[in-house]
Amino acid sequence: AIAYIPTVVRELGGQLRRLRDEAGMRRVVVTNLHPMGCTPTFTRLLNYTGCDPLANAGAAQHNAALRSVLGALDPNNRTFLLLDVHTPFAAFLLNDDNNGDSDNKKFKSTLRPCCESFRPDGYCGEEDENGTRQYTLCDDPGRYFYWDDVHPTQAAWVAVAGTFRAAVKSFLST
Repeated sequence: AIAYIPTVVRELGGQLRRLRDEAGMRRVVVTNLHPMGCTPTFTRLLNYTGCDPLANAGAAQHNAALRSVLGALDPNNRTFLLLDVHTPFAAFLLNDDNNGDSDNKKFKSTLRPCCESFRPDGYCGEEDENGTRQYTLCDDPGRYFYWDDVHPTQAAWVAVAGTFRAAVKSFLST
């Protein structure tokens, strides 16, 4: 999976160049990848006790390549803002014991999803042929970082967005 990263990032750089040069976009916010190995898709395989290091290495490689492409494309950061979502995600996800700041303590779980399939290859919202749910739902989604195998909850996004709100506001207002 890591082999395709240079191609993806190169193509992304080309599309960003087109947005700037052909479409006339003056401000574009580009996000990097969060720790992919900490999504429940991967943590389920570890009984929700840790993150997959190979998937996280892929995200780190992608992020480094993206930083390099953006640096070459826009050295003064006037058109493109690389929004680092990896760092705040990691701060929450890699502290699943909740021994940290008060924002982190609000999550009962950061590695287990609120909506969990009964089957390892199932998905949130799945029903059998009789319409019977094949998943469980937590009582309070606001206490979970992930809603399902890949999507953060609203509470997670609020916590993460709080870490970069000022940077985005400043970039867009200049």
